Amino acid sequence: MAVIFGILSALSFGIGDFLARFSSQEIGHRNSLFWMLVIGVAFYYTIFVIFGDGFYPNLIGLSNSFLAGVLIMFGLLCLYRGLQMGPVSVVAPIVAINPFFVFLIRYALGSEPTLMQWIATLIIISGVILVSFSAESHQEHLGLTKKQIKESVLVAFMSSVMLALGLVFSQEVSNTIDPLEGVFYIRFFSLLSIATLIFFIRSKITLTKKSIPILLFQGILESSGNFFIVYAYTFDKVSIAVVISSAFGLVTVILAKFILKELISKVQGIGIFLTFLGVVGLSI
Repeated sequence: MAVIFGILSALSFGIGDFLARFSSQEIGHRNSLFWMLVIGVAFYYTIFVIFGDGFYPNLIGLSNSFLAGVLIMFGLLCLYRGLQMGPVSVVAPIVAINPFFVFLIRYALGSEPTLMQWIATLIIISGVILVSFSAESHQEHLGLTKKQIKESVLVAFMSSVMLALGLVFSQEVSNTIDPLEGVFYIRFFSLLSIATLIFFIRSKITLTKKSIPILLFQGILESSGNFFIVYAYTFDKVSIAVVISSAFGLVTVILAKFILKELISKVQGIGIFLTFLGVVGLSI
């Protein structure tokens, strides 16, 4: 069952991120994230009422949930900005290396990496370098300037770092609160933080008829991805589901290749392969 939940999680996150490109282009990345979280929180609350054991918050758990929610919100905001600009097949692999930054954070805090993790780290670095250097190959067929390409790469790295920090605090949440309950708090604080950001920068909240069905699927898929990965722990405490779900970026890249018709050079293809191979190795 854990394997199935891992696959479902990867598909949910991968397709959800791919849809974010279209909603972000339609109503802007901030509005896309705001409405996705509105729908996602409502949907996840419904799931939690059915499968959860009720709410039992505590100060430490809520504090970590708040920090995780804010950091993940900024990570997703950068991701949506990157997907809005494109190229998706460059942004997605870079964002998907967030386990690498989690590894670095844990190492800085005193964890002792295995030989496999060090090898996986070198593979990830090699893959990301190839993906980053191949980014300009998209300039001509996507009609993007060098400045736009560089910006998309930069926000992808920012997204990956923010998501990694959010994941570290998310892991701390699970130490004091039931994981299913913790995910709800984290998503709620992400919604609260994007709403606060929009208020203070005086950005207009908009919604179009065209974006509504995209956002519905986007919100449901993102929340489902979280549910699948957390619920997998019921069957496997180490959870192979975490390893499998790390392939969500690969799902997004495949969709970009076949639906958006993004050209993937040999160098970029090798970089993408090495990136996800390293992420899997780091997650084991």
